[in-house]
Amino acid sequence: MASSPKSTPVVLAAKAEEAAITAVEKAKEESVAIDAVEKAEDARKKAEESAKAAVTKAQEAVIKAESAAQSEVEKADEAVKRAEEIATEAKRAKGEAVAAVAKVKAAEVVAAGARLKS
Repeated sequence: MASSPKSTPVVLAAKAEEAAITAVEKAKEESVAIDAVEKAEDARKKAEESAKAAVTKAQEAVIKAESAAQSEVEKADEAVKRAEEIATEAKRAKGEAVAAVAKVKAAEVVAAGARLKS
């Protein structure tokens, strides 16, 4: 069908309007997609920051635990050292007690001998 010269501008205008509407719809879709991408990027950044903060807290906790463990090891070392000192002192005291018992027995022998002579 041949279009009349008057209908051609109308048809072109309608096609232009349809193209404009389609372009606007695509622009809206792209805008929504861009918003979604921006939100996803923001969420990724927040997740990354949270992960970094969690790692930092974990590292601080490890350092704190290591420090506490080192302190406990030092306390245990001091307790062992003190126990060794006490054991050494006990051995010395035992030696002195054995020597004292030997002296008492010797004195008893001397006393018994003196009683027999008297």
